[in-house]
Amino acid sequence: MKLFFFDLDGSLLNSEKKITPETYKALEQWHEAGHRIAISSGRPAASVLMVIRELKLDVFSPYAIASNGTQIKEYATGKDLWRKSLSMEDVKRTVAIAAERGIYCHAYDDDHILTPREGEELKFYTRVVKLPFRILPDFPEGMAMEPCKMLAIDLTEKKGIDELGRAAEAACEGRICCVRSNPWYLEIFPSDAGKGAAVTALAAHLNVDIRDTYATGDAANDVSMLKAAGLGIAPANSDEYAKAAADAVSEKDNDHDYLAGFIKKEAV
Repeated sequence: MKLFFFDLDGSLLNSEKKITPETYKALEQWHEAGHRIAISSGRPAASVLMVIRELKLDVFSPYAIASNGTQIKEYATGKDLWRKSLSMEDVKRTVAIAAERGIYCHAYDDDHILTPREGEELKFYTRVVKLPFRILPDFPEGMAMEPCKMLAIDLTEKKGIDELGRAAEAACEGRICCVRSNPWYLEIFPSDAGKGAAVTALAAHLNVDIRDTYATGDAANDVSMLKAAGLGIAPANSDEYAKAAADAVSEKDNDHDYLAGFIKKEAV
């Protein structure tokens, strides 16, 4: 049995947030050969599960890896196989550092986005991640559980969130990891998690040799996954970090079925 880890946005999904018919046909062939897939995204679990249902990926009995590898869910049962969370102390430190810099930051529970306010950043984010939100006026006070991840958003595309990330990692003494997933988003999650850690954990759970694992992703938050898998593939539209980490970089991008031929060949 082989195991393929797919990032969603910019990778398995095209620019219209869909899977092309040719790539879906390749996934059917992969499944029929007895292999498994895992959807590995920076999105929170509720959003990953929603995408799996909407795109009819549920027929492949997938695993849902969410919030940058801080959660692994068995789709069929909804059971958590893996969960890592940020301590509330580190959440408060990070929120304070973001506030000092005037940078928006939100967190999550199992079903909602937890936000300090309804503003442009939240509207921008929920145009794709269509989850309900709860406003916590004294954010992060009012959280009922420690979140798996937080997200900082800077729509100006300046370097403010990079500086926030460095400052937060230092203040939390290495317990958190901060990495960009696109020009606007900084993913904040426990340093003992990450997409790469999820690759190792799920492969071990399924008794799959790491040499029989594959991964594809297009952004900096996919680097650990591309490195951990037996073979990491980056589409042509990837950022410089994903391309440098991948074992192979496709000549095609996510709008031109860069994975279809490879999946069919490896399914044998």
